Amino acid sequence: MKKTILLIAVLCIAAASQAQTLQSLFDKYSEDEHFEYVNLGGGGMIVATSKGNVAKAKNPDSGSKRETTKILTLTASSDSQIMKAFEKDLNAVLEAGKFETTLETKSKGESTHMYYRSLGNNRADQLILTKTKTELSLMWTSGKAGKAGMTPGVSLNTDDDETGDAEKS
Repeated sequence: MKKTILLIAVLCIAAASQAQTLQSLFDKYSEDEHFEYVNLGGGGMIVATSKGNVAKAKNPDSGSKRETTKILTLTASSDSQIMKAFEKDLNAVLEAGKFETTLETKSKGESTHMYYRSLGNNRADQLILTKTKTELSLMWTSGKAGKAGMTPGVSLNTDDDETGDAEKS
């Protein structure tokens, strides 16, 4: 009986150590040669325009609402082993992390999913997953949630004009 209890305890510990967190997922795949990795964090922010102008802003408020953003991008066939392994690991993280789906779109072989979870203490994680037949990109934004911060279902500004103002018709 003691051996059975000990065996069950060892198996539970082994299973718990296999469970991935969002951070461990990014740590694991950011080192993989198949992935491109970007980490935007701290008090600084780099802004680049389509014309090549680059400005660096560093002020105490620049990271107050969105403290960190990380992006993993994989260029591979949707049926490749690395794509399947990443999706399996990501699904395990989504389930274990209790993320809720706030957006899902599918069109002509492309899909976008947005996931959100509250971490308490006015903090949250937001994931945006985009996938095509040859590329998968996962963006993780973690920081303070609030009126101007991350909120489930908030639309993203996609204005293309230089001033950032919506074109008036």
